[in-house]
Amino acid sequence: MSANRIKPAKQGHLDGACGFYAIVNAIHLLEPDIPQQELFNIAISTFIQDGNPMAFIEGTSRGTIKNVLSRLLEYIHSTYDLTDNTTNEPYRIKFSIPYWVKDNERSRKDVIDTLSQANYRKGAVCILGFGMNDGELDYAHWTVIKGFKDGCFNTHDSSGEAKKIDMDTIRVDSQQRKNSQRPYNFFSEDIFIIERVPAER
Repeated sequence: MSANRIKPAKQGHLDGACGFYAIVNAIHLLEPDIPQQELFNIAISTFIQDGNPMAFIEGTSRGTIKNVLSRLLEYIHSTYDLTDNTTNEPYRIKFSIPYWVKDNERSRKDVIDTLSQANYRKGAVCILGFGMNDGELDYAHWTVIKGFKDGCFNTHDSSGEAKKIDMDTIRVDSQQRKNSQRPYNFFSEDIFIIERVPAER
Protein backbone atom coordinates (compact mmCIF):
# COMPACT_ATOMS: atom_id res chain seq x y z
CA MET A 1 0.00 0.00 0.00
CA SER A 2 1.35 3.42 -0.96
CA ALA A 3 2.26 5.86 1.82
CA ASN A 4 0.98 8.85 -0.19
CA ARG A 5 -2.27 10.55 0.75
CA ILE A 6 -5.13 8.87 -1.10
CA LYS A 7 -7.74 11.17 -2.63
CA PRO A 8 -11.20 9.91 -3.65
CA ALA A 9 -12.32 9.98 -7.28
CA LYS A 10 -15.07 12.59 -7.77
CA GLN A 11 -18.36 12.14 -9.58
CA GLY A 12 -20.07 14.64 -11.91
CA HIS A 13 -22.91 16.97 -10.98
CA LEU A 14 -25.47 15.42 -13.31
CA ASP A 15 -25.03 11.71 -12.71
CA GLY A 16 -26.25 9.28 -10.08
CA ALA A 17 -23.05 7.26 -10.21
CA CYS A 18 -22.07 7.57 -6.54
CA GLY A 19 -22.37 3.79 -6.12
CA PHE A 20 -19.76 3.14 -8.82
CA TYR A 21 -17.45 5.76 -7.34
CA ALA A 22 -17.93 4.21 -3.90
CA ILE A 23 -16.76 0.85 -5.29
CA VAL A 24 -13.72 2.43 -6.95
CA ASN A 25 -12.83 4.53 -3.90
CA ALA A 26 -13.20 1.59 -1.50
CA ILE A 27 -10.94 -0.70 -3.56
CA HIS A 28 -8.43 2.09 -4.19
CA LEU A 29 -8.16 2.76 -0.44
CA LEU A 30 -7.23 -0.88 0.11
CA GLU A 31 -4.92 -1.11 -2.91
CA PRO A 32 -3.83 2.37 -4.10
CA ASP A 33 -1.32 0.91 -6.57
CA ILE A 34 -4.19 -0.02 -8.92
CA PRO A 35 -5.08 3.16 -10.87
CA GLN A 36 -8.51 4.65 -10.19
CA GLN A 37 -9.17 5.01 -13.92
CA GLU A 38 -8.59 1.30 -14.48
CA LEU A 39 -10.90 0.39 -11.59
CA PHE A 40 -13.58 2.74 -12.92
CA ASN A 41 -13.30 1.42 -16.49
CA ILE A 42 -13.70 -2.19 -15.35
CA ALA A 43 -16.54 -1.28 -12.95
CA ILE A 44 -18.50 0.42 -15.73
CA SER A 45 -17.81 -2.29 -18.33
CA THR A 46 -19.02 -4.98 -15.91
CA PHE A 47 -22.05 -2.87 -14.98
CA ILE A 48 -23.12 -2.68 -18.63
CA GLN A 49 -23.58 -6.47 -18.53
CA ASP A 50 -26.64 -5.97 -16.30
CA GLY A 51 -28.49 -4.18 -19.12
CA ASN A 52 -29.68 -1.08 -17.23
CA PRO A 53 -27.40 1.79 -18.28
CA MET A 54 -29.78 4.40 -16.80
CA ALA A 55 -28.68 3.35 -13.30
CA PHE A 56 -25.55 5.39 -14.01
CA ILE A 57 -27.75 8.49 -14.07
CA GLU A 58 -30.71 7.52 -11.88
CA GLY A 59 -28.80 5.83 -9.05
CA THR A 60 -27.46 2.44 -8.11
CA SER A 61 -29.19 -0.40 -6.26
CA ARG A 62 -27.48 -2.72 -3.80
CA GLY A 63 -27.90 -5.59 -6.27
CA THR A 64 -25.91 -3.65 -8.86
CA ILE A 65 -23.24 -2.81 -6.27
CA LYS A 66 -22.98 -6.53 -5.41
CA ASN A 67 -22.70 -7.62 -9.05
CA VAL A 68 -20.17 -4.97 -10.05
CA LEU A 69 -18.07 -5.53 -6.93
CA SER A 70 -17.99 -9.30 -7.56
CA ARG A 71 -16.89 -8.87 -11.17
CA LEU A 72 -14.35 -6.17 -10.36
CA LEU A 73 -12.71 -8.33 -7.68
CA GLU A 74 -12.66 -11.28 -10.07
CA TYR A 75 -10.82 -9.06 -12.57
CA ILE A 76 -8.35 -7.80 -9.93
CA HIS A 77 -7.55 -11.30 -8.67
CA SER A 78 -7.00 -12.62 -12.20
CA THR A 79 -4.85 -9.63 -13.23
CA TYR A 80 -2.79 -8.75 -10.17
CA ASP A 81 -0.75 -10.60 -7.57
CA LEU A 82 -1.67 -8.56 -4.50
CA THR A 83 1.02 -8.41 -1.84
CA ASP A 84 1.38 -6.34 1.30
CA ASN A 85 4.04 -3.65 0.75
CA THR A 86 5.37 -4.09 4.29
CA THR A 87 5.34 -7.87 4.80
CA ASN A 88 5.30 -8.96 1.14
CA GLU A 89 2.58 -11.48 2.12
CA PRO A 90 -0.01 -12.21 -0.59
CA TYR A 91 -3.60 -11.17 0.05
CA ARG A 92 -7.01 -11.03 -1.59
CA ILE A 93 -9.85 -8.54 -1.31
CA LYS A 94 -13.23 -9.94 -0.30
CA PHE A 95 -16.58 -8.44 0.60
CA SER A 96 -19.56 -9.38 2.73
CA ILE A 97 -23.06 -7.97 3.13
CA PRO A 98 -23.93 -8.40 6.82
CA TYR A 99 -27.59 -7.38 6.57
CA TRP A 100 -28.50 -8.77 3.15
CA VAL A 101 -30.91 -11.27 4.74
CA LYS A 102 -33.91 -9.70 6.46
CA ASP A 103 -33.74 -11.81 9.63
CA ASN A 104 -30.22 -10.70 10.62
CA GLU A 105 -30.13 -8.60 13.81
CA ARG A 106 -29.82 -4.94 12.90
CA SER A 107 -30.36 -2.60 15.82
CA ARG A 108 -28.78 0.86 15.72
CA LYS A 109 -26.02 -0.43 18.00
CA ASP A 110 -25.35 -3.45 15.75
CA VAL A 111 -25.07 -1.26 12.67
CA ILE A 112 -22.81 1.28 14.41
CA ASP A 113 -20.61 -1.56 15.71
CA THR A 114 -20.36 -3.02 12.21
CA LEU A 115 -19.45 0.29 10.56
CA SER A 116 -17.03 1.31 13.30
CA GLN A 117 -14.80 -1.66 12.39
CA ALA A 118 -13.76 0.22 9.24
CA ASN A 119 -10.09 1.13 9.27
CA TYR A 120 -8.51 1.35 5.84
CA ARG A 121 -5.01 1.35 7.32
CA LYS A 122 -5.80 -2.10 8.75
CA GLY A 123 -7.38 -3.30 5.52
CA ALA A 124 -11.13 -2.82 6.08
CA VAL A 125 -13.62 -0.29 4.69
CA CYS A 126 -17.40 -0.16 4.25
CA ILE A 127 -19.60 0.99 1.41
CA LEU A 128 -22.74 2.54 2.88
CA GLY A 129 -26.03 3.62 1.35
CA PHE A 130 -27.91 6.30 3.27
CA GLY A 131 -30.58 8.96 3.03
CA MET A 132 -30.07 12.52 4.22
CA ASN A 133 -32.98 14.83 5.02
CA ASP A 134 -32.71 17.72 7.47
CA GLY A 135 -35.80 19.52 6.20
CA GLU A 136 -33.85 21.46 3.58
CA LEU A 137 -31.54 18.94 1.92
CA ASP A 138 -33.09 15.66 0.78
CA TYR A 139 -31.08 13.03 -1.09
CA ALA A 140 -29.85 9.43 -1.11
CA HIS A 141 -26.17 8.59 -1.54
CA TRP A 142 -23.51 5.86 -1.47
CA THR A 143 -20.26 6.64 0.32
CA VAL A 144 -17.20 4.88 1.74
CA ILE A 145 -16.58 4.69 5.48
CA LYS A 146 -12.82 4.52 5.93
CA GLY A 147 -12.60 4.83 9.71
CA PHE A 148 -14.25 5.68 13.00
CA LYS A 149 -12.74 8.09 15.51
CA ASP A 150 -14.02 10.29 18.35
CA GLY A 151 -17.65 9.29 17.71
CA CYS A 152 -17.49 10.15 13.99
CA PHE A 153 -17.51 8.05 10.84
CA ASN A 154 -14.79 9.25 8.46
CA THR A 155 -15.87 9.18 4.82
CA HIS A 156 -13.90 8.87 1.59
CA ASP A 157 -16.53 10.41 -0.65
CA SER A 158 -17.07 11.08 -4.35
CA SER A 159 -19.10 14.28 -3.88
CA GLY A 160 -19.47 17.10 -1.38
CA GLU A 161 -20.51 14.88 1.53
CA ALA A 162 -19.22 15.63 5.01
CA LYS A 163 -15.80 14.13 5.72
CA LYS A 164 -17.02 13.24 9.21
CA ILE A 165 -20.52 12.07 10.13
CA ASP A 166 -21.13 12.33 13.86
CA MET A 167 -22.76 9.31 15.47
CA ASP A 168 -25.30 11.64 17.11
CA THR A 169 -26.61 12.76 13.71
CA ILE A 170 -27.61 9.30 12.43
CA ARG A 171 -30.67 7.10 12.49
CA VAL A 172 -30.77 3.50 11.26
CA ASP A 173 -33.56 2.18 9.02
CA SER A 174 -35.88 4.97 10.17
CA GLN A 175 -39.33 5.28 8.61
CA GLN A 176 -39.34 8.98 9.51
CA ARG A 177 -38.83 10.99 6.33
CA LYS A 178 -36.86 13.88 7.81
CA ASN A 179 -35.21 14.80 11.07
CA SER A 180 -33.32 18.03 11.70
CA GLN A 181 -31.42 16.61 14.70
CA ARG A 182 -30.51 13.27 13.09
CA PRO A 183 -30.64 13.94 9.35
CA TYR A 184 -28.61 10.88 8.28
CA ASN A 185 -30.61 7.68 7.87
CA PHE A 186 -28.21 4.74 7.43
CA PHE A 187 -29.75 1.82 5.53
CA SER A 188 -28.51 -1.42 7.12
CA GLU A 189 -29.30 -3.50 4.03
CA ASP A 190 -26.97 -1.22 2.04
CA ILE A 191 -23.78 -1.97 3.98
CA PHE A 192 -20.90 -3.78 2.29
CA ILE A 193 -17.76 -4.69 4.25
CA ILE A 194 -14.69 -4.85 2.00
CA GLU A 195 -11.44 -6.15 3.44
CA ARG A 196 -7.99 -7.48 2.72
CA VAL A 197 -7.54 -11.10 3.82
CA PRO A 198 -4.57 -13.48 3.57
CA ALA A 199 -4.48 -15.30 0.24
CA GLU A 200 -5.14 -19.02 0.33
CA ARG A 201 -1.95 -20.88 -0.40
